[in-house]
Amino acid sequence: MRDKPKKQVAWRRPKALSVLESSGMSSVRVSVRVPATSANLGPGFDCLGMALALTAEVTVEPRDEPLEVPKDALERLILAAAHAAYQAAGRTPPKGLLVCWEGDIPVARGLGVSAAGRAAGLLGANALCGGPLSLDDLLVIGAHLEGHADNMAPALFGGLRVVVQAGEGYLHQQVPLPEGLKVVLFVPDFIMPTEESRQVLPRQVSREDAVHNIARAALLIAALSQGRLDLLDAATQDRLHQPARGQIFTAMDAIMGGAHEAGALAAYLSGGGSTIAALTTEREEDIARAMSDAALAGGYTGRIIVTQPSPEGAIISEGDAS
Repeated sequence: MRDKPKKQVAWRRPKALSVLESSGMSSVRVSVRVPATSANLGPGFDCLGMALALTAEVTVEPRDEPLEVPKDALERLILAAAHAAYQAAGRTPPKGLLVCWEGDIPVARGLGVSAAGRAAGLLGANALCGGPLSLDDLLVIGAHLEGHADNMAPALFGGLRVVVQAGEGYLHQQVPLPEGLKVVLFVPDFIMPTEESRQVLPRQVSREDAVHNIARAALLIAALSQGRLDLLDAATQDRLHQPARGQIFTAMDAIMGGAHEAGALAAYLSGGGSTIAALTTEREEDIARAMSDAALAGGYTGRIIVTQPSPEGAIISEGDAS
């Protein structure tokens, strides 16, 4: 049986959601396309995140009758984010909100699936409200729900983002990336939920380790913005979180080593894991094979996804009447 052809939707960046206020948006389904994200990039713990050209589509649809709570955990998360947007906007939510997630972003693998879901829920509900909240408003809400903003900022705004908390809000800046950069992902078959992988992190670090990471995070931003690909290996070295998380994922260093030997510019644990990301401009197949071989040698199976950074964050449709 052939797959049913997908309905074509006109997508745009959600910069002017207020135009929906008088368009009857409250009676239609809103579709949001949102990217996966890869956080930390080695030394940038909780402050660096990059959108990837690997997306999911989330729909948020108001109903006139109450609905059962979704059984799917991710859809419950999207629904909670949508209600948070209504609350922040000072609007009464509809009696029921139907949410749906469609996409191939791996769950609990360090690719920002929770941030993607929450970003989409926030954007969808904000559109249904007529767009009273800015993207920066949504970043604050989303970061509060997530507990950190490193995935939420690129999910909403796209690109590679430096994001830091400043009082009650967040400052963020996009970092230019060199042309032709690709990301080879080894996605293991085992999960590393963020909460669990954070529990193994040290509560204190030495001054030497802190300086090590500060220096390399700064070097990473400089190297990427100036196209100094030769510096990426040194610039992605980390002492704050990867060594501890390597105790859970014992083949992590070997997989990174395999990527380097096959020609990768850099390799790091994506977010809290378990995905390993390798940066390259060529030889993607060789790098993918080397990562898979190293994983198998360590007793781990998984799959490869070859993607690239995405300059776009979440994109909302003009309206999708169902």
